[in-house]
Amino acid sequence: MADCPGVTTHGSCGEEPHSDRGGKGLTFGVSHRAASAQDCCDKCKAHHKGCNSWTFCGYPVCFGLDTGWNHTFGECWLRVLPDPAAPVFGQRGEYSMRYRTKMLRTRKACTSIDTPGGLSPGWVCPPTHVPWTSGSIGVQPDLSLRWQTGGGWGNMRIQQLGPDGVPIESTCTRNNGQSCDPNKLDHGR
Repeated sequence: MADCPGVTTHGSCGEEPHSDRGGKGLTFGVSHRAASAQDCCDKCKAHHKGCNSWTFCGYPVCFGLDTGWNHTFGECWLRVLPDPAAPVFGQRGEYSMRYRTKMLRTRKACTSIDTPGGLSPGWVCPPTHVPWTSGSIGVQPDLSLRWQTGGGWGNMRIQQLGPDGVPIESTCTRNNGQSCDPNKLDHGR
């Protein structure tokens, strides 16, 4: 993604661009705002309920995958993970073309898969990558690994990509860490 800012926070924030960590919610990001990813991380560190996971929207719009809701710049979601060194994710990495195509009509104004995210007027089309950035406090992610999100709303699939860009089936998780079952609808896609 050409416009990806990369890591913008201090190393202690454990930032992984293009990711949306899970965990028990401490704040509702739509009404809990931060000026930057660093500010969101700092709010997590200072939170009185033991926050160890944060997610930040650093784009004008962080695409709402279910109904087309526009999450917007500055949303700062604070959470608690049982084990911050083994985070679970709602979304991570790039979106599969199958998934982007499935989400193409989430907003009626989106007419072409060739105008993703910020290239489409009003950010109406699905982006190529997860627009969120997130981190686990005190944990350094392996940024050399590549990930892909696919599936469908309520049944998201996240898989590590191999060197050839093909998803590694054995790494598949869904819905914040559950195992994928290829015998269930859309678990194996």
